[in-house]
Amino acid sequence: MGAGVQLESYIDLLCPDSKSAYLGLKKLSEYYEGDELCIRFVLFPLPYHQHAFNAAEATFTITTILRDESFTTWLETMYANQDRFWNKATKDLSSMQVVEKLKKLAQKTFPSLTDKQWDEYMTGYGGTDVDNLARESWKYACSRGISGTPLYTLNGVPFKADADWTFEQWREVIDPLVKFNQHTKKSQVDAQLWKNVHLSGSPRTLPDRTVLHLVRADGWNIAEQACKQNTGGEIACEFAPGRVMCCKTDEVCILREGCVLLQ
Repeated sequence: MGAGVQLESYIDLLCPDSKSAYLGLKKLSEYYEGDELCIRFVLFPLPYHQHAFNAAEATFTITTILRDESFTTWLETMYANQDRFWNKATKDLSSMQVVEKLKKLAQKTFPSLTDKQWDEYMTGYGGTDVDNLARESWKYACSRGISGTPLYTLNGVPFKADADWTFEQWREVIDPLVKFNQHTKKSQVDAQLWKNVHLSGSPRTLPDRTVLHLVRADGWNIAEQACKQNTGGEIACEFAPGRVMCCKTDEVCILREGCVLLQ
């Protein structure tokens, strides 16, 4: 089951703003549990960063060979060496020469990465599986209406945040969503408790009747009156927080279970 809050960050490895935004997102990912928040980085190489597509292909090459666990290390390495691959720094280099520079950086970062593995995917002119992956990532971002980096979607909805947002600013947004999900999850657990517990001699299942939900301050009085008006003078039973059913005279009110036939 995925995390309750899903944040997608669309980035370009050669974008200074993407680099600036990373620190806040990293702290955010370290603060929340995996089932609370998932941050997914989507590569969106911008055409005006001359070798951004090569950098994206290099990323998919590394994660294909060394698995997804290598992504964060490579991302941080690229950000640390970003200025080496900017337009001005590479203005006199061909695409193949930039690919060679990327290979040297990758092998320094991951010593187990061989020339053969790298050359299988990084041709410098495309036509490989990782080239297709980079294209698919770019097309996916376009389909989401992305036009620059860094941009975001939060639970699938476009979300506006500046590149210099701090951890504290992100937390102000994410915290209420996480807490809401925690409350919802607790309610589901409570509901499952009174469904699954069994009483000796009598099955612990909800009778086939209406369950009243106390949503107002005077909800209990209303529920009690409603039960008394029923034929047989039924008694209100709050079997779970905010949940009431009407017990018949031959039934007892059991916490987390509801009305159980008295045997």
